[in-house]
Amino acid sequence: MVELSIMNNEYVFAHLTVIILVAAVSGTLFAKLNQPVMVGYILAGVMFGPSGLGFISSHDQIQFYSELGILLLLFVIGMELNIRSFIKMWRIPTLFTVIQVLVNAGVASLLSTLFDFPIYIMLLSAFVISLSSTAAIVKVLEYLGELRTDVGHISIGILVAQDIAIVPMMLVIKECGSFNSSIIADLIVAIGLVVLLIRYVGKKEKIIIPTKHFLPTSDLTPIAALALCFASSAIVVLFGLSEAYGAFLAGLLLGNTQERQNILNSVKPIQNVLLMAFFLSVGLMFDLRFLVQNWLIVCLILIGATAWKIVFNTVVLKFFSIELAKATSIGIILAQLGEFALVLANVATQSKIIDVFGQKLIVCITALSLSISPIFIMLSTKTNNLSFVGDNSLSSVLKVLFSRNFAKEVKNLSIEYKKMKFNK
Repeated sequence: MVELSIMNNEYVFAHLTVIILVAAVSGTLFAKLNQPVMVGYILAGVMFGPSGLGFISSHDQIQFYSELGILLLLFVIGMELNIRSFIKMWRIPTLFTVIQVLVNAGVASLLSTLFDFPIYIMLLSAFVISLSSTAAIVKVLEYLGELRTDVGHISIGILVAQDIAIVPMMLVIKECGSFNSSIIADLIVAIGLVVLLIRYVGKKEKIIIPTKHFLPTSDLTPIAALALCFASSAIVVLFGLSEAYGAFLAGLLLGNTQERQNILNSVKPIQNVLLMAFFLSVGLMFDLRFLVQNWLIVCLILIGATAWKIVFNTVVLKFFSIELAKATSIGIILAQLGEFALVLANVATQSKIIDVFGQKLIVCITALSLSISPIFIMLSTKTNNLSFVGDNSLSSVLKVLFSRNFAKEVKNLSIEYKKMKFNK
């Protein structure tokens, strides 16, 4: 028995070693090709997952990597969100998210009535489509150099609002078919907790954590931060909420303290590892055979959802008096499906709303959406260049998206404009 245990440990260690090595190589390759490294991580997961070489085929093992990846990813996201900046511009992101969720839920309810689809499956679809990828979009904004511009601020604000909206979404899906006073109470508690936390950390005075009194050396800072992450996750589970939600709250709290920068600096070295763990888990869950067998429905849903999100996002942002070219750029950036879709898929599976087919479908579409980041970057860059030129006509937006020559002219004009602005 002891010998068998040692062999299993060596087996798992060998798997972990090889898959991390391949993820590092593929990430480096994509970085050299000037493409998002997360795509390389996803492909590494696909390569060594059950649908690839089958190097990691245990469902429990994949589930563990997936849940750990999502947990740590949301902790990092919470750490990096600046609530004070969000409060200063909360109206557009909050109203946008509320409109988005209500409209998608309304469309889902209508389709449910017309085609006699189960209402909770349609609501799950509406929630999934309403969410965007915080991790992927932040990387895209960094790549475009738009993280600290109007486009970046509005996009990040919307992402924060969506991250907060995941709380009632998870509760609604978790309590499928039993919408009663209990779930209403849970919704009030969960939303109230987030609102109270935002009000608390949004005060002018930052929260003071006497880390120097508790931690004799700064080397323990990232360990203490991760300990708080897992402790918060364990506590919220006792109240019927998701572990990922607890990790997000812990990150949100730490990210708005006086020690924020010190904690971020200490956690930064492991941040990329955490992101790799998440995107690697997405690849591991991706079923290539499922895609081959159901490619038509997957492609139709992915194209339909992406097109709907781009058009809807642009129209609503234009309604808030944002220039058309800039609104289109933001709408394209927000068109990617998000990591919370995987959280909702797990919750829906546990609540028996969807079966294995439904879970694989959501994972497949989400993974593909995250993998085509280069396309979103290209399209967003084109419309963003148009905003620098100052042309906000619908015809120009369509031309810059579908005409290579016109897009090249706009790019050259935007470069000249940026040079003139820089020289001033």
